[in-house]
Amino acid sequence: GAELGGAVDALFPGNNYLATTLKAVVKTIKIRNALGLRRQTFFVQYGGWDHHGELLNTEAGMLSTLDTAIGAYQQALEVLGLQNDVTTFTASDFGRTLRSNGRGTDHAWGANALVFGGKVDGGKIFGSYPDLTLDGPDDVGRGGRLLPSTAADLYFAELLRWFGVSAGNLGYVLPNIANFWNPNSASAPLGFMLS
Repeated sequence: GAELGGAVDALFPGNNYLATTLKAVVKTIKIRNALGLRRQTFFVQYGGWDHHGELLNTEAGMLSTLDTAIGAYQQALEVLGLQNDVTTFTASDFGRTLRSNGRGTDHAWGANALVFGGKVDGGKIFGSYPDLTLDGPDDVGRGGRLLPSTAADLYFAELLRWFGVSAGNLGYVLPNIANFWNPNSASAPLGFMLS
């Protein structure tokens, strides 16, 4: 059935929309064989990060919600023995400035992402850690907008290789990948996925 079982169900708090959504994802992953699915992709949105104002109060609550939800999600995958079959990652279309606008932050370029799962070489930073000095070498100006050090193409190439996209097809999916990495290379784009 689609139920996870009492111990796994109990991992997910009922008052957390994101946790409830991720619980539904785990249920669907659990029954993938019955559905005849070999590969699945789930998109889960957790918006509201555009903190031009009330940054500290709003972000603290959102980070707590995120922490609880992804913690329960990963624990459920581990209890079900699915941790090596699932890789979870975040994606966003922009970052935030380092300098406050008085009540929050404004739109910027460089950002970070989370990747986790049993096949992830975790606990590390991939890419170059930026100099966080305002108006420093990595600040492109106007309030702490950091120039990204790592192309999103590399991030997605790493995930697509794990998902099974061949080296010959990476250029179709990521037309700019050759500007950052050779898809025929024996080395990984970034190296966060274990083989």
